[in-house]
Amino acid sequence: MKEKWNEFIEGNNLALASLYETLFQPLLFISIKYTRDLEISRDLISELFTTLLETSISDRATKWQEVRELKAFLTIIIKNKSIDAVRTKTNRDKLGNDWIKNQATKTEIKFINEEYTDRCISLLNDDEKELILLHLEGYKNKEIGEKFNYSEKTVRNKLSLSRKKLVYIWKNLIILIVWKILN
Repeated sequence: MKEKWNEFIEGNNLALASLYETLFQPLLFISIKYTRDLEISRDLISELFTTLLETSISDRATKWQEVRELKAFLTIIIKNKSIDAVRTKTNRDKLGNDWIKNQATKTEIKFINEEYTDRCISLLNDDEKELILLHLEGYKNKEIGEKFNYSEKTVRNKLSLSRKKLVYIWKNLIILIVWKILN
């Protein structure tokens, strides 16, 4: 494993694919322990490996050259990401419940959420839009992959990137709405 890690740091992205196959299951079990959600856990692992892959070769060498125990290193990252995901979900649920209790009815929230969600989704490119919409309709990653002739891992990665883009769009939209309300 150390050999593959060193190959990846030197620029061989296929070495990371090999590490992904080897470490996916152990990391999945660790994430599920905290999130209690298979889909979220898969997404977190996909995001981790996507981030590793997107890191430039020069940054790889400076950041990760001294990693001695790769499995322990990635385990700590997944554990922290899983705990963060649970905290974020808990906080969002709490904020959502407080908002509903104090500011608006459930119907108003649903309308606002649907309107702005639809607006954000419309800003994605056609492939991202179709993947997200199928996912929101309840299709499993495997089913989406069969429809587009993608592997399940590819669907997870594309959905993860699409979600990141949606979050970015959503945050900017919220900032604009708040600015409009305050001014």
